[in-house]
Amino acid sequence: MTIRTRLTLRFTGLVSAILALAFACLYAFCWYFISSDFYRRLDRKADTIGELLIRQQMGPQLLIQFTRLRKDQLPAQKIAVYDGQNSPVFITNEQIPLAVSTKVLDAIRTQKNKKFRQGAAYVTGVRYATTSGQYVVLASAENRYGDQFLRQMLVVLIGLFGGIVGIVAFSGWLYAGDALRPMKRMEQQLNHIFPNTLQERLPVSTDNDEISRLSTTINRLLDRIDESFRLQRMFVANVSHELKNPLTQISSQLEVALLNRRESAVYEETIRSVLDDVGELSTLTRELLQLSQVNQASAVGLLTDSVRLDEVVWDIREEVSSLHDRYDVTVRFDELPDDFNQLAVPGNTALLRTALKNLTENACKFSSDGKAVIHVRFTETAVIISVQNNGTPIPADDLPYIFEPFYRSRQTAEVRGNGVGLSLVERIVRLHQGRVSVTSGEGQPTVFQLELVRQFTS
Repeated sequence: MTIRTRLTLRFTGLVSAILALAFACLYAFCWYFISSDFYRRLDRKADTIGELLIRQQMGPQLLIQFTRLRKDQLPAQKIAVYDGQNSPVFITNEQIPLAVSTKVLDAIRTQKNKKFRQGAAYVTGVRYATTSGQYVVLASAENRYGDQFLRQMLVVLIGLFGGIVGIVAFSGWLYAGDALRPMKRMEQQLNHIFPNTLQERLPVSTDNDEISRLSTTINRLLDRIDESFRLQRMFVANVSHELKNPLTQISSQLEVALLNRRESAVYEETIRSVLDDVGELSTLTRELLQLSQVNQASAVGLLTDSVRLDEVVWDIREEVSSLHDRYDVTVRFDELPDDFNQLAVPGNTALLRTALKNLTENACKFSSDGKAVIHVRFTETAVIISVQNNGTPIPADDLPYIFEPFYRSRQTAEVRGNGVGLSLVERIVRLHQGRVSVTSGEGQPTVFQLELVRQFTS
């Protein structure tokens, strides 16, 4: 069911309920007024007969003649008087049936007055107490004009209700269509934008209403989708490029080796070169696997360790320093806390070691002297680790993109690597609910800073 249909049904249902309640109240008021007025007329007739027959002791025959001469006779009018033994002492219009049980007569004596319906007839009963006993006077008649008016009124109200509901439903359909027209235009524009022209955006009015705010939100979503597609295209292109180089080298070397028979030393050299290329492919595959695993939401279940970052830093220093003769890593601590547990953070030891190793190895690799400095300090809520070197500064235009997978700036294009390390660092830190930032500029060291919280937030 469409929103337009639902809005129309709800609007029509609400108006119909209000209209039905108003018509029901109007009909009930008219019914109550007409019935009450007719019962008052019956009460007056019962009082007249009771006064003349019981109080004034007028004879029954004379009283019958008197009632026939009156001009205010009601349709199917009948009056009956019962004595204390429930025996009739006076009845008019005997041809009109009026069967009243003794239970009803006793109820009238108890309540002094009782009004009820018997078929089409309205009946009122009045008690008269005298020294000779308690009498009951019943007056009944048909309210033909009043009942006919109520029936006609009911037909008119039903017809009027149906007509008004039809008009309301049609108006509600038009109103809902007019209210949803901006949504329909937005749907058409989105169908045109996605996925053909992601650069286009929805127009945003200056009314600051719900539609304009929704358009703004959708435009932001389109910005993120466009950025995601751009990163995906760049990721695929970079992966293809990184895989193409070693595969091409392997293929070329093997083809050259098969052209002519060569000395065993040449074959050994070719095999070693191919093994180096295979090792590069293996490293790239392993880093891609790590990148995909860290990107999974289920990886949060890996963060079960209490990691002493001071111990990890010393281990990384020894490991990176042993990778190359020119690599030199220095570790500095601020004033150490009395409780060394304040240097521990929740997380995964292997992942944090990978992040710190990538940063430290990059710092040594891109440093002019092969040196890197790891600085550790702590606050009440976090442990902050800075890794800095004195190499060529990172261009300002490259800073926003260095954490994207396979992104490599022009100055690092000649250095062996595949551009996955910093992306892996950023995802590991984000997984640990931390932050990673970088500062670099002319005459200043390049500093990567990790801020790791000591307690995860839910």
